[in-house]
Amino acid sequence: MLGTHVTHLLALLIVSSLYAIASIGCQKEKESGNGLMTAPLIRSTLWYIAHDQIRTVWQKEDFAREIQYQIDIGFDLLWLLNTPTLMEEALTAEAQGNARDVLEIIFQIADENNMHVLVDLPKAGWYGKTISEQAINLSKTHIRKFFERYGSHPSFYGWYLNYEINPICPSEQDESRFWRQVWRTIVAECHRVAPKTVVAISPFFLLDKEGLRGFRYLEPQEYEKWWSTTLAETKIDILMLQDSGEHLRFFTLDQRKPFFAAFARACRRAATRFWINVETGEEDVNDWGEHFTNVAKRHKPWDYWRFTPIAWLEQKLHLAACYAENIVNWGYYPFMTPDPLPGRELPGQQAAYGAYKVYFNRTVKRKSYSNKYSG
Repeated sequence: MLGTHVTHLLALLIVSSLYAIASIGCQKEKESGNGLMTAPLIRSTLWYIAHDQIRTVWQKEDFAREIQYQIDIGFDLLWLLNTPTLMEEALTAEAQGNARDVLEIIFQIADENNMHVLVDLPKAGWYGKTISEQAINLSKTHIRKFFERYGSHPSFYGWYLNYEINPICPSEQDESRFWRQVWRTIVAECHRVAPKTVVAISPFFLLDKEGLRGFRYLEPQEYEKWWSTTLAETKIDILMLQDSGEHLRFFTLDQRKPFFAAFARACRRAATRFWINVETGEEDVNDWGEHFTNVAKRHKPWDYWRFTPIAWLEQKLHLAACYAENIVNWGYYPFMTPDPLPGRELPGQQAAYGAYKVYFNRTVKRKSYSNKYSG
């Protein structure tokens, strides 16, 4: 029994020490001009709604239970992926006399809980594969149809440009012109059709200086230059920066800081809100050699991926809070969901959820942070 108490005490001391280290690091960021911008808490996670059970079986009480898990750890924005498909399925069902509409159910629950909903726009085109006019026309048609159907919901917050493009060098004029034209026109249509909504995007940066995966390494100032111009031209409202494009656990906080700072400056220059997408899933490797060994063995990704350990996650969240207005997430699905769908079970999901819930409750209590979404 005494051993158990000692173990718990040591764990608390370790977590407290890590909290202090993160706070000191944040103080250094304040001194360099980047104050604490938000609570070090996740507000939302990317929720890919594609499983057959969700799309064809779940009733309102099932969605309400799933969303309540998110509410219980402070999430107040539902960031949805696959909504163009879900709308088309609802339209097809309606034509066949079936009233089932997954999105309508989700919007109703969000309304009832004073939440916000961010929906993805279709990937209507890609540089080198389609012309910009094709991407623009498909997107504009979708925006009008979607808002006509769901736009009356108070929870409708905005749109997500689902384009995770590889980093572009400022000198690459043709590709830069393509994306800026596509995004500028799509954003303008979103604002025209739904003036009170926002448009968000979630790009990444790469820390692979040697170009081991075949991509050119860009310096932070190159990202800053490209994105400050792009954001100013396109009028994108929110940039949600992924906190590591490679998802590899051996990259450090110090390696990330120059990129956070560069994107933050780009956003300030363009009057764009800067959020950070703190990921809670990572590849459990010590170096590039282990990563390429896993790739060569053609393992399923989740065989060598893991939930970001909570002590490390706390540090990532505290650093993000020094730069960002809000923090969102990828990795709750599949690594933290407490009630996984059939076929989506992974070891440690419930423990990961529980660990973050403890952290959330402790952080809210300690700092008196509000968990009300500050859109």
